[in-house]
Amino acid sequence: MLRTMLRDLLAHRARLAMTLFAIALGVAATVGSWVVTDSIAATLAAREIRHDVGVSVQSPGKEPVLATADRDRLAAVPGVARAEGVIVGRAGIVGRDGKLVQTGTVLDRAGTNWSGGERFELVAGRPPAGPGQVALNASDARTAGLAVGDTARILLSEGKVDEATVTGLFGYRQLGPESIVDSNDPSDAVPVVAYESATAASLLGDRFHRIELTGADPGAIADAVRALVPDDHHVTTGRALADALAEQSASDVQDLRMTMLPFAAVVLLVGMFVIANTFAVLVTQRTRQFALLRAVGARKRQVRVGIAAEAVALGVAGGTIGTLAGVAIAPPLLSALRPDDEVAFTVSPFAVLLGYAVAVLVTVLAANGSARRAAAVPPVAALRLDAVVPRGVKRSRNFLGLGCLLIAAGLIAATADPSSSNAARIIALVGAVVGVIGVIVLAPQLAELVLRPLARTFARSGPATRLGLRNAAGDPRRTAGTATAITIGLALACSFATISSTFATLIASTTRANLPDRTTVLQSAAGGESALTPAELRKAAGLPGVTEVAGSRDVLIKLAYPGGETVRRISVIEPAALGTVLTPKLIAGSADLSRGVVVSQNQADMLGLRMNDEVTLELDAKTSVTQRVVGVYDATELGASLFLDVGLAPESLRKQVTTVYAAGPDPAVTRQSIEEAFRDRPDVTIGDRESMVRAGVDQQAFAFALMYAMFGVAIVIALFGVVNTLMLSVAERTREIGVFRAVGATRLLVRRTIRVESAVVSIFGALLGVLVGVPVGAVMQHAMFGQRLWDFTMPTEVIAASLVAIAICAVLAAMWPARRAARTDVLKAIATE
Repeated sequence: MLRTMLRDLLAHRARLAMTLFAIALGVAATVGSWVVTDSIAATLAAREIRHDVGVSVQSPGKEPVLATADRDRLAAVPGVARAEGVIVGRAGIVGRDGKLVQTGTVLDRAGTNWSGGERFELVAGRPPAGPGQVALNASDARTAGLAVGDTARILLSEGKVDEATVTGLFGYRQLGPESIVDSNDPSDAVPVVAYESATAASLLGDRFHRIELTGADPGAIADAVRALVPDDHHVTTGRALADALAEQSASDVQDLRMTMLPFAAVVLLVGMFVIANTFAVLVTQRTRQFALLRAVGARKRQVRVGIAAEAVALGVAGGTIGTLAGVAIAPPLLSALRPDDEVAFTVSPFAVLLGYAVAVLVTVLAANGSARRAAAVPPVAALRLDAVVPRGVKRSRNFLGLGCLLIAAGLIAATADPSSSNAARIIALVGAVVGVIGVIVLAPQLAELVLRPLARTFARSGPATRLGLRNAAGDPRRTAGTATAITIGLALACSFATISSTFATLIASTTRANLPDRTTVLQSAAGGESALTPAELRKAAGLPGVTEVAGSRDVLIKLAYPGGETVRRISVIEPAALGTVLTPKLIAGSADLSRGVVVSQNQADMLGLRMNDEVTLELDAKTSVTQRVVGVYDATELGASLFLDVGLAPESLRKQVTTVYAAGPDPAVTRQSIEEAFRDRPDVTIGDRESMVRAGVDQQAFAFALMYAMFGVAIVIALFGVVNTLMLSVAERTREIGVFRAVGATRLLVRRTIRVESAVVSIFGALLGVLVGVPVGAVMQHAMFGQRLWDFTMPTEVIAASLVAIAICAVLAAMWPARRAARTDVLKAIATE
């Protein structure tokens, strides 16, 4: 029995190749994702970690407070062989174009002093030895186009610029985890520039971020040091910092893996539908073969095992091809994700095993339904030429689909209140998933309800259109199976496009509502978590034409509320800002920060906060404030979720000015005055309300770009499924096509008929994807943004572009099957049994 099944599988080479390709694409996406994360993990694990530091004593908070006297005092601790202070200050490279060079380290922590030991690895040149000399991080120097011997312009605090000769390029060995600007934990920033110590003290500040101690017994040194420094200072052994860095690296890799693998899962899901539909068509084509096998004594179990054996064989072969393809696409992916890093290409045995496991599992699961149907074929079916779906199967499928839709509607309706809790929003998302399952289950019935009336409507149209529609409507199950893969890919794209469009609308509307058009905005040109300083705030306040100025300090903090504890981004700002340079759209209460905090509506709904509820904000290691909620305002997730009076913040936080808002009686005069004052400041960007809108929209659009790319891959695989099904359909209808040609049909008519069938199937799947994706996107934006279900923005451009692209691709996908059908030999086809 197995020999018979496998021999039949190998006898149809085109069918075999198409199925293998469907399996290989999904496996390639999975293996490629895993190899990328393995390579990055191996690179992070292999990077050199410092082992020359016994104990690190770090300043509390974000401001360096350790002085030379502290270093000398710690150097006298018994067992300490050497004590070295590390300066961390504001610095950035100004490029040849006069703009700030973008680096991975925020400006406030990009400058440091050169020190001995294992901290720096000299790549080229020599260390800086005095004023007018600087060493640059090798990767940042490449970005800036600078080499040893060039003159670099280094931007310092308050807009000062130092011109220095580049004497060396360095690599950096970290002591502890990456530095996060809002973190108060022990950390180390990768510097961009390094000066000789005396020069660094004069340019960056003479206070130390940390003091590094070496000695034979780090544990004893740490105990002795803790007795000499205040409790809020971080005293940590080098071994503990190395372990923390390794833990952070593992966490970063896990985050990357969790970002990439869901997209691979989507590709696999679409591939699974393609494979399942392929097996369904194959079983339909071989109905008589299975019936004859049953008639000569084959048992149901043997038929099922035979199909499963085919699936395993195809899975192993497809897994081999897909694994090799996944390994091949990993280097380009690494170049795209880490363009400036040297990543060690690594292929782990687990990645290979994962490829085979996924291939076999997905193929067997996809073939399972077809195996059961094949085993259920009665011997009498050998006398029939057509396949009939039992009415009981159709009825059960329709009841299941309608039941899923009713459950989905109930769950979504029950949680439609915009002020719903997090749990209710999750229930709404579950309802959306159940609804999608219901539509997929009902897809054959929907195809029958739509395509058969459509075929009757065009009964008098041209023969190609009439016959193509009839072919698509004649087997709704096959049509639905082919179209469903497109439906899933496009539904995902449309749902996230709906979120993106809705978010863009929210950003535009709330920014325009909360920021007056007369306000000028100043921000750091370095982007990311980089900030301005109080110097820029003071400078703007003293300019002619400027009468109102406020500085927003956006920071991540721990927030305790009546229902628990969380982390949120807040804005620490002057109370006078609300109602002048900022005009938040209040929904309840007042904007008087002297009385308490003002919270965004979405955050209030998610945390269950009401007016006069108390919240406790942990601003740094030593400062916590408890305030009442005195106002609720409308805002997007892109902005801060809470306003707090800057007078309650510690001095270190007041210095981290994220955004400066300035206004005056004449907005044009205010803007001109500010632009003239900051003309020579490459670290400062100047904008207004509309530029803030554009920046916010561009930021969220960039975040969705990777999603669209991966969903595009899924749709390509789905369109390949159309090619696959059409090829199998042509093989199935060989006799029919031969008779068609014998009675006078031209090859051109045959090709046009196949193209129409491809277009009908693809557009049906695409329209179903839009009808599913947009409502799902509406539910997702309700859950994410706390809006009403109907307050979503239709992504018309994405929908129109997708439909046009799929229609074009459907015609292209039909070219090969149509060409093969048109070349059918008439006499051989008529003789085919």
